[in-house]
Amino acid sequence: MSRQNRWLIAAGVIVADLLIFMVPVIPLAAAYVLLLRPRWFKAFVDDLYEEE
Repeated sequence: MSRQNRWLIAAGVIVADLLIFMVPVIPLAAAYVLLLRPRWFKAFVDDLYEEE
């Protein structure tokens, strides 16, 4: 994953949090990932930490 994509994802998370700050989006997403352990999330994390 390129550095630009990482920055875009980070900026998107911040913007989404600012737009819907009344709904605890991050804790809900974290609970979803912790409880259901989706395969796409592991692939996403592996892709983030893949050496370029």
